[in-house]
Amino acid sequence: MRNVTLLVLISFFIPAVSAQISIIKTDSIPHYFNQIKQVTAENVKIWDKDIYGPVLLIDPATRVVYANEPDENNTLTAEKGYYTGVLPKEISFQNTSLEWNGKTWATVVLPLSSDKYSRTDLITHELFHSAQPLLGFDIRGSDNYHLDDRDGRIYLRLEIEALNTALKSRRLSQAEEHLRNALIFRKYRHLIYTGSQISENKLELLEGLATYTGQMMSGRDKWQLREYLIERLDDYHNTPTFVRSFAYETVPVYGFFLYQKDNNWNKSITGETDLTEFFEEAFEFDMRIVLPSYVRQVAEDYHGRRIRDEEITRSEKNTLTLEELRDRFFEKPRLEIKLEDMNMSFSTTNLIPLDVDEGTVYPTIRISDSWGILTVTSGGALLSPGHVWVVVPEPTVIKEDEIIGNGWRIELNKDYYLEKNNQGNYLMTKKVIPK
Repeated sequence: MRNVTLLVLISFFIPAVSAQISIIKTDSIPHYFNQIKQVTAENVKIWDKDIYGPVLLIDPATRVVYANEPDENNTLTAEKGYYTGVLPKEISFQNTSLEWNGKTWATVVLPLSSDKYSRTDLITHELFHSAQPLLGFDIRGSDNYHLDDRDGRIYLRLEIEALNTALKSRRLSQAEEHLRNALIFRKYRHLIYTGSQISENKLELLEGLATYTGQMMSGRDKWQLREYLIERLDDYHNTPTFVRSFAYETVPVYGFFLYQKDNNWNKSITGETDLTEFFEEAFEFDMRIVLPSYVRQVAEDYHGRRIRDEEITRSEKNTLTLEELRDRFFEKPRLEIKLEDMNMSFSTTNLIPLDVDEGTVYPTIRISDSWGILTVTSGGALLSPGHVWVVVPEPTVIKEDEIIGNGWRIELNKDYYLEKNNQGNYLMTKKVIPK
């Protein structure tokens, strides 16, 4: 059975509008680790568990890591207040959690923000991912292809607008009316797209709760958190794709208001909870009002006409983009690689879904596998449904240890080579070693 490790970019959802970014100094590392250890200890009440655990800070240029504790294989060297070493090149990394050398690490890519709130938010978010199996959330998120479809985007944007208006409301009673309207758009979206409530729920349980946890542990007070959430939602429509990004915005806002009603609301959540139904009950949502005519009427209060016009224009442009991508990855000469023991990192903000049976284009991605390391910096790579195959445009340079194409490069392991099939496409093939 293939062992697939997915490493996804988290930190882009921690905007540094007011924070200054600086390269880490090694004498600051023990301070950062002690700071996070203190924060998680002070916030045990959030999950009735201290989520502090192994942390790796990673320099992306050198792959040097700084850890708060030793690894099981003792490959890291002890320094004053931390441990250090070099992460093997076969391991792709981003802000996430990672199984390495006998431990589950919260991994954070340097540099860290000099803003304490943003820094704490990010690291505790990743610590939640490391602790989530013990918290009862041993689940994987799922792509939501419908959120790149015109109507999927429209009704998500309307939900986001209603959530943002709730945050800007002066009274809680007004805010809850906007929250119920947000749920109208959410429920209508789920009625349009069969199965979307299940697929969205998986990602909200995975990333929404992690984001809520990081924000609650960040140290921001209620009013600072409110302004921070507004800042995020004001800019969310600029995110290129919503298929894996929406959960970072929705759950924290519902959670912000749920916290005003019950500080321990999240402790009622399990890996089996349907968050949409949970929110509907908490905010006394009436399912009978989800009628097309009424939904369109409510949408006018949240810039519905402008959002629809913008999404119609985007959809027209996106159709051309999709056709170009289908031509690139299905019609023109290409390299097709069977994935065997994959480890990958990518950004969740710019994925381009094709049809469900065609797969998803990742504009930039890094994949390490038994055949070597693929790095895509431009032009994209197509991953098939279920991540069985990865496809890139045909190579321009083929060497024994390296393959290069337009916007991509493979560091090739010695046991593999390329061969061309009758259709003019290249395949990655394993060498047959004589007995």
